[in-house]
Amino acid sequence: MAAGNPELLFREALRELFIRRNENIGIQMLNSATSTGHAAAKYALSMMLMLRTDDNVEKQKGLELYRELDAAGLVAGSNARCFSILTISWPSEVQMPRIEEQHTVCAAPRCSPRGHMPLLYDYRRRAAERNSVHAFGRAAHIPCIQCRADYDLQAFVNLP
Repeated sequence: MAAGNPELLFREALRELFIRRNENIGIQMLNSATSTGHAAAKYALSMMLMLRTDDNVEKQKGLELYRELDAAGLVAGSNARCFSILTISWPSEVQMPRIEEQHTVCAAPRCSPRGHMPLLYDYRRRAAERNSVHAFGRAAHIPCIQCRADYDLQAFVNLP
């Protein structure tokens, strides 16, 4: 059914990942949608791969996909697309993965923002609740691409 339509494949992949909890099937479906050029599927795939703690090769592949999206300026739009599908289509059914310290992408010892992305995300989330100007901008000002990926991982697991 969804094989010829990347958007349907993407939606079904999200359902497999976050409702049915079939990670392997969901990742396969995201790979298929990504191969057709679907940016939001590529974003979701990059996030899921970077969340893996058991496979550094997959984690690096996720970071590379994220870099491609970041270079093309597609991260914010892809995040918004995932948000709209997960919150509008299945608002009470979605179970996002938990993020732990071992999910941190940035491992550079001299990187000053490293390890502070959960705090920055929480600050921005609270600022958004107060309609503060400090809620805007996401992580674009962070020079380290790996720390930006860490910030977006925080945003991704807190989507719905």
